[in-house]
Amino acid sequence: MASLNCSAVVCVICLEKPKYRCPACRVPYCSVTCFRKHKEQCNPETRPTEKKVRSAVTAKTIKPVENKVMRKRTEFLCRI
Repeated sequence: MASLNCSAVVCVICLEKPKYRCPACRVPYCSVTCFRKHKEQCNPETRPTEKKVRSAVTAKTIKPVENKVMRKRTEFLCRI
């Protein structure tokens, strides 16, 4: 969000000073009204590599935890 402090950055709809960025394509906007207008024509494919990296990191971090939980459950059931 540091780039939002730049004076050259403006809302894509009304050209005012932006406070937020679209979660899908990261373009700046200033209000809910502007976001709704932008959302109608938003192109989330401008950031596909970041999504892939996030999903890969999430998948790697979840699997060991799930395996540990499943092992504990199996050990518990074997003791019964």
